[in-house]
Amino acid sequence: MTSKYLVRFYFRTLLLGMVITAIVSLFTEYQNVTRYLFQGNIGEFLAGLIWFLGYGLLIATISQVSFFIYLFVHPLGSGIFKKLWPYAQLLLVMYAIFDLFYVRFYRLGVEAGHVWNYIWIPIIVIVLGFIVARWKAKESPGSNLFIPALFFMIFMTSIGLIPFLSVEDTSWIYRSIFTLIICNAFQLIMLPKYIEASEKEKAERGRVTKAELNEQKKITRQQAEHQQQQKEKAQIDKRNSLKYKNKTRQNKRRDKD
Repeated sequence: MTSKYLVRFYFRTLLLGMVITAIVSLFTEYQNVTRYLFQGNIGEFLAGLIWFLGYGLLIATISQVSFFIYLFVHPLGSGIFKKLWPYAQLLLVMYAIFDLFYVRFYRLGVEAGHVWNYIWIPIIVIVLGFIVARWKAKESPGSNLFIPALFFMIFMTSIGLIPFLSVEDTSWIYRSIFTLIICNAFQLIMLPKYIEASEKEKAERGRVTKAELNEQKKITRQQAEHQQQQKEKAQIDKRNSLKYKNKTRQNKRRDKD
């Protein structure tokens, strides 16, 4: 992907995080911020809105860091575990689900006595994780992307939520979990589209990167080797054919003699 599309991908994720956080926070923080808008106190409202936007930048940045870590971990895991990597990812997903339930319910839910206030978090992460993973798998049929997408949407999301799960104020969780999940889903679904658009633009401009040149050289070398092998094979077949004809002629002469 060219730097142009990489920057566009980066800033659109940040913008999405800001918008989602602001929208959710305006609902959850009505008494603290949103009511100032209806009361005509624009200054107080704008101060709170700017704070929400800044917090959205933080959550979107956490999402981006998690995504780039995933892009590094996935090929590394594939190289180390090879065919066992999908099963290792499933084990990590189950551990993340257990950790979400345990941390929120055991540490806070039991003491507070309000189970539903804490147990809905892993439920939302799991349900939305399966939906996004299924969507990703449908967009790329035959590529076996369901488990990697599920791993990112559940395991990496749970890691991103760790700093916010120990806070008793649920408003922090509201403005964090929805933004993080949506930003993660956006990056997972949209990255191939940005790469495709980048490749298309490079093809239209006639730009070729060093990696593409190396790939073209590799293909050309493989084609030349294949042609050389075919040529050698044809020569061997021709020699064998001549030997067979000569041998047949010799046998016929012997039979006549």
